Amino acid sequence: MIGGKTIISEEVFADLVKTAMSKVGSVAVSTGEGSALAVIAKKVAERVVPQVNVKKTDAITGEGDQGTVGHVAFEVKVTVIYGANIPDTVVALREMIVKEVETITGYQVDKVDVLVEKLLKSEELELAKPEA
Repeated sequence: MIGGKTIISEEVFADLVKTAMSKVGSVAVSTGEGSALAVIAKKVAERVVPQVNVKKTDAITGEGDQGTVGHVAFEVKVTVIYGANIPDTVVALREMIVKEVETITGYQVDKVDVLVEKLLKSEELELAKPEA
């Protein structure tokens, strides 16, 4: 077995969290990418871009040690679609983030703090979608 460090950047963790968020139906996620949006749609899209703060600790392992790579914690600011049950949405989001991050990186997720910043009505969500 060849030894060496494995270091995963915080940007990778943020991308994994955003991917997990997109799998929870009642969390509004927009990357701000896509075809040209109308001015109003662009403003709405900017409102739902999630913010992810990553705090990671890389494990100090011995030579040839193949255990957990490290620990990571998140602070996530999200927009929830109006009408969704917020406690249920947050539980589903935490579970999805833990599953996504631990499966792909091997890092142990210590905690996921979720700040629900906004509610988004369904008609506002339609405006945030890219034009086909």
